[in-house]
Amino acid sequence: MRNARGFRVARRGLSADECEDAWAIDAETTRVAVADGATESAYPGVWARLLVEQFTREPGDWPGWIAQVQPLWLESVRQPDTPPLPWFVEQSLARGAFATFLGVHFDEASAEVVAVGDSCLFQVRADRVERSFPLERSSEFGNTPWLVGSRTPPDEVPRRHGMTCRLDLMAGDRLWLMTDALARWFLVETEADRRPWADLEALLGQPDEGWAAWVETLRDRRELRNDDTTVVVVTILGVDSSLEVSGRGECSS
Repeated sequence: MRNARGFRVARRGLSADECEDAWAIDAETTRVAVADGATESAYPGVWARLLVEQFTREPGDWPGWIAQVQPLWLESVRQPDTPPLPWFVEQSLARGAFATFLGVHFDEASAEVVAVGDSCLFQVRADRVERSFPLERSSEFGNTPWLVGSRTPPDEVPRRHGMTCRLDLMAGDRLWLMTDALARWFLVETEADRRPWADLEALLGQPDEGWAAWVETLRDRRELRNDDTTVVVVTILGVDSSLEVSGRGECSS
């Protein structure tokens, strides 16, 4: 049995609807995913949401399923009754939307992870980080991560720049999926011999609003960059293939 829960906080000053991160959990397909839309692209929040929903609800081969979701992005942002758009908006649509992506598919005693960009997974076991993927050091974060594009040939980015790994799971493991701002904080704390997973675990028993308040505290202390911030936690209660959703944490600031 796996118990999963997700939280999301928008950048300071933005509403939940303006958040360009997305997460999804599907108990039936035993899949979870997070994505971080690239702000400089066109409708990145829509693209991030479609990526995580497609991966979790209608799984297919990696990266073939990206071709199935790309037309959905264009349909979502260009409605039939939409008036003519300014030329610069049309140019932006022609380039498309971009996002980092991290997805996990669970089976009996292991999990397959796929990643493009700097959204990260941390496997914590017996009070230590067992695995960090795809980045392992805070110094690896930069300004130009690899991205999945809504109008890029589907094979191009995932095949050339996507990464995959397989995790062996044990009861008691916790998997933390995070978009880049929180993932960088997590690695900085780990490198300083602190236990950031303990801070996150303390939030699991609190109301959803506690997560947003904690994120704001870190921003105030300049420990966390003011960016959309998302985490999904999966607790391994036993090594079978089931996945249970614990609440629908959806916080915003």
